[in-house]
Amino acid sequence: MATLRNIDPVLLETFVAIAETGSFASAAVRVGRTRSAVSMQMRRLEEQFRDTPLFEQKGRRKRLTGTGEILLSHARNILELNEGLWQSMAVANSPGLIRLGAPDDYVYTLLPDILERYARVFPHIHVEVTCEPSEELSELITLDKLDLAVVTRRPADKVSKTIRVEPIVWVAAKGTRFPPDEPLPLAMFQPGCVARAQTIDACARAGRDYRVAYSSPSIAGLLSPVRAGLAAAAIARCSVPHDLEILPPSDDLPEIGGIDIALMRGGTSQRPAFIQSLAEEIHASLSAARGGADSQPNIIG
Repeated sequence: MATLRNIDPVLLETFVAIAETGSFASAAVRVGRTRSAVSMQMRRLEEQFRDTPLFEQKGRRKRLTGTGEILLSHARNILELNEGLWQSMAVANSPGLIRLGAPDDYVYTLLPDILERYARVFPHIHVEVTCEPSEELSELITLDKLDLAVVTRRPADKVSKTIRVEPIVWVAAKGTRFPPDEPLPLAMFQPGCVARAQTIDACARAGRDYRVAYSSPSIAGLLSPVRAGLAAAAIARCSVPHDLEILPPSDDLPEIGGIDIALMRGGTSQRPAFIQSLAEEIHASLSAARGGADSQPNIIG
């Protein structure tokens, strides 16, 4: 009968810390133990491999031996599996909560299918959605009041990464046109919106007179005067409802370009597995949609 051989994950955690920091002293600080305790742990680990040395001294740093290099790869895999097990068990035994933020137009258009797919795989996880403009959502992420946020990325943002570039298009009530010799009445999001700034810049570059006839923090408020034929709006193509008409760029309606949609993540890099799964689903879905409307990403459960 084979003998069961066990390696304490605590020893592997300390071993990885030494390999990554290059010293017993630095590893001791990372794992919260004394240097002598770290040395004792490594002696125990080496004894399990017939007293095979795992480190050698190179100047002031500890360097892995050939055996140590082999162990490092396996140790990281074991620790990752161990963490995944505890995360899965925590999710299985208690409801989880994800605090998700997005502007209301993204909530209506980009998130429903994503959340429906996610709920099928994680029915016990509650997703709490906060609708605010991107600027406010970025602040909530910074304050750790949200776990994830789908936002319009600002030009000066050095933290988030673009996962989709969405064109901005002109929309109006079907059949409505505006005289080119009169200021163009615009329905716009409130100041601070990236699309608003880009629309104003485009009109200024093209020499197109305009007036901000309506201003709203929500997509519903913005589109109400557009539906009434009282104004035009420049919004993300993904947010255009079926009852409005997309107008092609022209001398009277300058081309605006696109906005960057990004996913921001709050807290530390050690997120619960169910939050990471939703982040991966959002990223995959928005990236796939950029390549074609028929793409169907899968949740990584």
